[in-house]
Amino acid sequence: MTNKKEKYDEEMKDEKNVKTFIVAGVLLEKDGKYLLIQETKKKAYGLWNIPAGKVEKDSTIEETAIREAKEESGFDVELISKIGSFNASVDGPVGNIFFAKIVGGEQIEESDQILASKWFALDEIKKMKDELRGEYIIEAIELLESKNKTSEYLEGWKRCQADFENYKKRQAESQKDLIRYSTQNIVLQILPVIDNFHASTDHIPDDQKENAWVTGIMYIQKQLEQVLVDNGVTEIEVKIGDNFDPAKHEAIEDMECKGCKTKDYKFQNKIKKIVTRGYQMGEKVVRASRVIVE
Repeated sequence: MTNKKEKYDEEMKDEKNVKTFIVAGVLLEKDGKYLLIQETKKKAYGLWNIPAGKVEKDSTIEETAIREAKEESGFDVELISKIGSFNASVDGPVGNIFFAKIVGGEQIEESDQILASKWFALDEIKKMKDELRGEYIIEAIELLESKNKTSEYLEGWKRCQADFENYKKRQAESQKDLIRYSTQNIVLQILPVIDNFHASTDHIPDDQKENAWVTGIMYIQKQLEQVLVDNGVTEIEVKIGDNFDPAKHEAIEDMECKGCKTKDYKFQNKIKKIVTRGYQMGEKVVRASRVIVE
């Protein structure tokens, strides 16, 4: 109780134009319309207002807003935000108006406190100026809608920013894919040339290896191999006796194996011979190593 009293006194001290009490009001919105209550109070009889009431010393402004919404509209509400403080009437009290969403309850059509309750669009409310409890109702709704539009614009801007960032990421990935595809395509065209070089240089007689012509050919071969390395292409490491890996190796028929086609022949799944070198870009195999398996 003491905490509420202290909070009440603090709120009263900070409010402007306060004489004897402050008012808590609630704006309820549904399908673009706002709920107004036609009051039975003597000074405001027949005028339209939002659910509102004065704050007692044992209540906070927020508690008052929730309570008045329930008593005058029938709805259980959850406060979303404080719209602002408005001059609630000519005698000076300040209206602290909140925006709330409906979480339960059922609308009260009429009671001892209200003649009627009805949903109105802002354009309709503006035409009812003389029938309203005060112009603060219009001011509050206009401020709320202005805040909502600003929020929508901000959210829209954030979505555009996010979409643009995603677009840049997709473009960057697309560019990488294009480069990878182009590089892979060129590599696949170079590999047969390197295969032909290896087919020749792997069988050079020892007494010819120092020959100037042979040295030049070997240099060209190394240049081509360096082009592959510079583009992230490396040779797949494989040696005789390794286990056969279908992800990196391509098995070909062993024409020299006479017993391979017999029923009792058992493959050891070991690499017997390397026929053609394999290459990869990072983890992706560009061309599998062609091997004979025993």
